[in-house]
Amino acid sequence: MFTLRQLEFVIAVAEEGSFTAAALRCHTVQSALSHQIARLEEAFGARLFERGHRRARPTAAGEVFLRNARLTLQAAARLQEEMALALGTVRGRINIGQITSLNIVDVPALLAVFRAAHPAVDVHLRVGMSDALLADLDEGRLDVALVGVGPQVTLPPQHRLLHEEGLSLVMPPDHSLAALPAIPLAALDGIPLAALIPGAGVRRMVDDALLGRGIRPQLQYEVTHSEIQRQLVAAGLAVAVVPASMADHMAGVSVRPLAEPFQFRTCAVWRADPTPAARALLELLQPLAR
Repeated sequence: MFTLRQLEFVIAVAEEGSFTAAALRCHTVQSALSHQIARLEEAFGARLFERGHRRARPTAAGEVFLRNARLTLQAAARLQEEMALALGTVRGRINIGQITSLNIVDVPALLAVFRAAHPAVDVHLRVGMSDALLADLDEGRLDVALVGVGPQVTLPPQHRLLHEEGLSLVMPPDHSLAALPAIPLAALDGIPLAALIPGAGVRRMVDDALLGRGIRPQLQYEVTHSEIQRQLVAAGLAVAVVPASMADHMAGVSVRPLAEPFQFRTCAVWRADPTPAARALLELLQPLAR
């Protein structure tokens, strides 16, 4: 009734928003792509797209078709991967996510070892905040994610703890709080703070703790990477709360532990039914597990 190539055409139109862009993506001419989609619509007796002047949008029937088309393509790809594994080769595609500020795992070194062991695997890496990575994992856009979260975040059963640590305050070297051996959260009240953007695990931990205690720092800087936090602190513009292991590697700042016993966890999380490539990557991560 349909071919995998036809399913790819429908998904491309939905994701690109036009038949022209979908044809370019699929390396075919628009007339051929349109003809194949028309054949599908005739076979199912339903229009899959509303065709406008500039955009093509899936109909209600099209959304049903898309959801099942993606599952079908995933199943077909999985069949190829499992058959290759049965013949002694790990192949396919793996989508990996990692948080922006990650120092527990040397990801480039990890991927170099993985590529040497499994050259037939197509590796894709995405960097983002923990909340977004976990959502992508849940929706099937990632196979494995390296995230940093607090204990208030419930992870799926298929996760592995790689590291657990407290949080530290990084300050300009001449900051008055540097005289304290440990910094209570209450000391942050009213002072300029450089934080990661919402969605980061540390940001969520700190926001929840501050809100629960009625502490209101001046949130003046929201950034996407800990190195920018370090630069802002070293310039005397703010303080920042970061994982202890990260603080220990920051130059040009003073570091003190937070007095409260935070538990920041770096974890590997994966889909419930991992592909052969994902299983191979998790084997490489196994020595890091606690």
